[in-house]
Amino acid sequence: MRRHRALNIPFLLLLCRIGECIASESAISQPNRPSTTFPYFLRGGSTATATVTRTKTRQRQRSKPRRGPQEFVVGVQRLTTKFQNDASRQWTNLQANAKREWDQFLADLPRIRPHTFQSHSKLDEVCKSFSSVLTNNNGIDTAQLLKACRAHLAFIKSAGSSLRLVAKDLEGNLAKAEKLFHKSPEACRHLSTLLELERSTGIHQGNVLKDPSAAIGLLWIRRSLAFQADLYASFLESGIHPRDAAMSSYTKHLRPYHGWALSKLFSASLSQMPEREAFIAKFGGVDMDELTEECDADVKRKLKTLVDAWDPLLSCWKEDFERMGLEDTRKV
Repeated sequence: MRRHRALNIPFLLLLCRIGECIASESAISQPNRPSTTFPYFLRGGSTATATVTRTKTRQRQRSKPRRGPQEFVVGVQRLTTKFQNDASRQWTNLQANAKREWDQFLADLPRIRPHTFQSHSKLDEVCKSFSSVLTNNNGIDTAQLLKACRAHLAFIKSAGSSLRLVAKDLEGNLAKAEKLFHKSPEACRHLSTLLELERSTGIHQGNVLKDPSAAIGLLWIRRSLAFQADLYASFLESGIHPRDAAMSSYTKHLRPYHGWALSKLFSASLSQMPEREAFIAKFGGVDMDELTEECDADVKRKLKTLVDAWDPLLSCWKEDFERMGLEDTRKV
């Protein structure tokens, strides 16, 4: 019995070796099959059966479509598109959330009352500047006058297109007056001395003023302020439309010195005057929807202060021109 076992061991080892070789060859063609697969004839099959099976397996694998570079590119594109769509959706949600939070933040802010805008409006600067133009002896401080006119120019520019032509005219005449003052500020310290200095040069022929000159510029500035004084005075009452008030003031202060063409131009510009409330809102530095009775009263009070400061100033101004014979009444 012991001898029979000794004879069978080499035979069994040989069979195992043959099985390993067949299993190794089968693993090359079938990657999913375990490398320890036993020969087919040990499982009841034969070598021929194993060969047929491997052939069918190869045929099935060859019949399956193989993924090439094109399929890879398509897959990458699909993945990219999905990523972009997801990112866009997330960004849209982020924007919506940010807008909602911002709107809520603005809604939670305390609403600023209109009167808080009034203390630093351009109208305040104009009133303050003109209040110190007249000296104690009823002289006119030239430097302060030019400064006040500059502040007033910025003020009427902010009033909209209806006063644009008035602002342009004021700006041109102001430049004429400033040119002489900057050359000799000490000699032109007062309006009367400025006019006397320029008259002494002989550039004017009596009351026929040279243009350009400081005198002609100051003459038209005075007339423009007289026109605006009557216009602003009408704003103190709510029954007169600014268009009608402007035409009435223009007829009184400017039309007598305007030719046909300039008269038509000014009349067309002044006919575009908006409602009184629009002027009051702009003068107060607030929007129309922020205009309240308190704001209206505040602007009216300041306009009255300005008109009251202009009345004596314009009177002294005209007296200086008439005393020196420089009141040019020609039409332009």
